[in-house]
Amino acid sequence: MAATLKDVAEKAGVSIRTAGRALRGAGPVRGEVAERVLAAARALRYVPNAAARSLKQRSSRIVGVVTGSIGGTEAGQRRMRMLEEAFRIRGLHTLVGALPGTFGELENLLREWNGLVSHVIFLSWPAPWDAAKLRGYPLRFLFLDCGPGLEGFDNLLIDRPSGIRAAVHELIHAGARRIAHVSSPAAVGRHSGFHAAVEANPAVETFTIETEGLDFRHGYQAGPKLRQLGIDAAFFDTDRMALGFYRYAHEHGIAIPSDIAVAGFDDDSACAYAIPTLTSVAHPDREAVDRIAAIVTGPAEAPAKTEILPTRLVSRESSANRISYPKSPNKGDV
Repeated sequence: MAATLKDVAEKAGVSIRTAGRALRGAGPVRGEVAERVLAAARALRYVPNAAARSLKQRSSRIVGVVTGSIGGTEAGQRRMRMLEEAFRIRGLHTLVGALPGTFGELENLLREWNGLVSHVIFLSWPAPWDAAKLRGYPLRFLFLDCGPGLEGFDNLLIDRPSGIRAAVHELIHAGARRIAHVSSPAAVGRHSGFHAAVEANPAVETFTIETEGLDFRHGYQAGPKLRQLGIDAAFFDTDRMALGFYRYAHEHGIAIPSDIAVAGFDDDSACAYAIPTLTSVAHPDREAVDRIAAIVTGPAEAPAKTEILPTRLVSRESSANRISYPKSPNKGDV
């Protein structure tokens, strides 16, 4: 059975209040008394009950974060690291849980967290789930880039279309006139940005190449179709897909960007080291993390809001002016 604060106090020969002050390092406690309490806590292997303390103080220094499949991507891992760092420098701790398979399992998770955390941040949220059911919990919920769009919750949304529109405009400016969108149904918010960019350019022909997913192999598998259609530029829904196509281009003598200009999404670290470097749309991670930290450390009675954060185009060699790069001698060979 785990030791309690009362056990520590009895072993040290002090009151429970004095033991609590000594363990927190707060309040007027003589040095030798504090040492006696700490020694008793070590001997009993006492671990403070964070949930009980949070309930008593009506506050918590722990923030819950629920991750999803995006946690396995570089963009998702980068976002998680930034959140943990932002909380750490503010004296907060992070409690991480994977998104369960059913809403019932999520409710079990939230019941376990209740009293331990005051805020729960969702980095993933299945569209079929009814977020309104969360209103019965005494917790503040924040949705980052996955919001259900309901009033009463903090929703931080990413303006993907504007960044994609900027990327496609860059491909057009580089001289592309036959542009493909290499896309997966798993991607969110890509199609509207792509079509908004090309609709204003009637001289540009567009094509959609659907893939089964968003990984390296899916970009590689799109290569034969891109060659068959005579594409001179392609926007990929993720950098992983774009870099998968890089491999295909290398194997088949396709020069980037002179034969096919390329842009992706996520601004993964590999973009700056690929040959040529890859143009990509970057997430507003710093802005999102700062906003979340402000909500978590701000007044509890502050109204929940929905905010849309802009993305940013990072221009690199893969979308440079195609005229300045030598073309492959075997372009178009199948």
